[in-house]
Amino acid sequence: MATFSLLIPQTDLVSPISWGSRASIVNMVDKIIYNYSKILKIASDNSKIPIPVLVSFIAVESGGNATAGGSGSETQGLMQWNRKYAQNFLEAEFKMNRLTPEEKKILSQYNINFDKFGKTRIITQSDLVKPELNILIGSILLGQYLDSYFDGGKKSNVWAVDDNNSIRIDRIIAVYNSGAYGDTGKKARLNNYATPSLLAKNVNPITRSYIAKILGINGAMDVATKELAEKIQKIS
Repeated sequence: MATFSLLIPQTDLVSPISWGSRASIVNMVDKIIYNYSKILKIASDNSKIPIPVLVSFIAVESGGNATAGGSGSETQGLMQWNRKYAQNFLEAEFKMNRLTPEEKKILSQYNINFDKFGKTRIITQSDLVKPELNILIGSILLGQYLDSYFDGGKKSNVWAVDDNNSIRIDRIIAVYNSGAYGDTGKKARLNNYATPSLLAKNVNPITRSYIAKILGINGAMDVATKELAEKIQKIS
């Protein structure tokens, strides 16, 4: 996996004022760390995704509310991944031999097992609202994106890193938020925008805001790597 050397915050991106003050973002991220520290450490250790990244996606997607999104939503829960596609990318993770023994163990505790053909069960609404399972599956999906896989193991080019072999979290945010095949997803995967701010300016407003909330000044990763760095270090 590429190294995490992205400058945080991106000085030409600013978290939207409508999302809240810096103090309120610190408070929200702090509660996420406190409430889900155990599974955050497990997910980070197994996916190799730094805890500030996982925490930031949770903050933007749900604010730390395990039932966010509504009971009929296909993207309910902490990390708001789409349950319609979860079976596909979990099976891809298994077939590519990327699942760790601990990930398999936790999935099995929720009756998500794989047969001799690498098939597993459909992921349900009730799975979405289980915090441990939601974060674990979310970290698995992000792990695929970090290695430039999408849509259940496809990899047409290395899109999640730049020419300096540094992670482009903005591109991952765009695909996570808008999918791999729409206008925004294609812009992220085709490497046409050299910086996060350039990509943000050229995608839809929702994804633009998402990128700024994670990577911008007063964003989730800004506070996670500053005010809350010591707390995160204690659980890492």
